[in-house]
Amino acid sequence: MSLPAPRSIHLPSGRLAYRRAGVGPPLVLIHGWGGSSRHWLGAFVTLSDEYDVIAIDLPGFGASPPPAIPARLRTLTAATLELIEALELSDIALGGHSLGAAVAMLVATARPDLVNRLILTSFGLPRSPAEAELMSCLHVQLILNSMLWAPWLDLWGIWQAAVRPVAQAVSVIPPVPHVLAGQVVHDVREVPYPALAVGAADLVAMHVRVGLEAATTTGDPTVIGASRAVAAPTLIISGREDRIFPPDSARALASALPRSGLVLFDRCGHVPMAEIPGPFYGTLGAFLRA
Repeated sequence: MSLPAPRSIHLPSGRLAYRRAGVGPPLVLIHGWGGSSRHWLGAFVTLSDEYDVIAIDLPGFGASPPPAIPARLRTLTAATLELIEALELSDIALGGHSLGAAVAMLVATARPDLVNRLILTSFGLPRSPAEAELMSCLHVQLILNSMLWAPWLDLWGIWQAAVRPVAQAVSVIPPVPHVLAGQVVHDVREVPYPALAVGAADLVAMHVRVGLEAATTTGDPTVIGASRAVAAPTLIISGREDRIFPPDSARALASALPRSGLVLFDRCGHVPMAEIPGPFYGTLGAFLRA
């Protein structure tokens, strides 16, 4: 199966793009920072025979325009909830990668009646009180930076939109995808080139203001609070070579969630959907069927 074409829906917060295919119970998937719904190709290929797979482009990512208000965690969560409501979904399995995992956690705690399964990929919590304090300070600094730079980045965004086709074309020329992916995957030689190219093109397409604002999720105390309130059975998947959320942070997340299980994959970095799609989607599918 090929990747479904993006659809567009007008929500109270603005227009949102998403991809949808398959039959069965709904499975809603949320990409990470710098990504898009295209990162979930493997879900459409392996799970759409059993599930109604819906992959979102968060505001300012992929084919979704940037929101009028700051694209912080609450904004992204609200847009996701609006989409779920607009599509009249219920009893959903919900998955997120990195930033998308934080959004998924907040959705699951805001509407526990909607979410029957939760999948958190490449995400974690601070490993100690000292690290939590440090991350909280970083969160405040990022908020201040985003407030300072937002007007200028919106102006830059106009120029970015004009040159985006050229920038995306350049971004997929070797070795650019390998260089960019080398920061997040364990071994670029083990990832198919088309997957690297998608990641590079999506990163370039991300709206610059949204990128900075969404990064304020780092250290957001809302995430720690949400981890204490998750009621749904949860699967946490991470790579042992993830440099962004190391295994110990994934273990801290698993310890905070009362109904969770943790799977750590060897020779895998921050993007298991691209690095080890077979084991990743096999594990995800087994959790959904359990």
